[in-house]
Amino acid sequence: MSNLHESYRQKLTVTQDLVVDPALRTYLLSVYNKVALGLILAASLAYVTSSVPVARDLLFRTVTTAGAPRLAGLTSLGSLVTIAPILLLMFAGGALSKPSPLRTGALYWSVVALIGASMGLLVLAFTGASIATTFVVSAAAFGGLSLTGYLTKKDLSGLGGFLATGVIGLIAT
Repeated sequence: MSNLHESYRQKLTVTQDLVVDPALRTYLLSVYNKVALGLILAASLAYVTSSVPVARDLLFRTVTTAGAPRLAGLTSLGSLVTIAPILLLMFAGGALSKPSPLRTGALYWSVVALIGASMGLLVLAFTGASIATTFVVSAAAFGGLSLTGYLTKKDLSGLGGFLATGVIGLIAT
């Protein structure tokens, strides 16, 4: 009987100290830089579409109460800008059948710009504090998962279904 327990005992493996792969580090740094620039572009466009009256009035119907613009709905152009990233990604498959850096870059920056322009809707609908809190929590979660995946060299894609279920639960509540 004692052999039965011995055969199921997990063997500990000794791992080396953290080894930094310079090519992987360079690649990840370039990806994170593009994502950071995309966030800056999206945030800038969200600010412009919510704060600059000409741009705001093109996309959103607003009413002014107590000196501050309040969201009253979307214009036709605003509705188009809101669904344009999804439409662009749905119909971009043909253009990306033979991906090139120029094509993928153009698609990325187009989607980021359209999402940023439509995010002015959120700036009008929510307070600055709630938007900032959401941004900080999302950035911390992304950074933590990214760092965990990089340092442990584990594939975290198995968590995808579990986390997607959690997001659906959060949205439903």
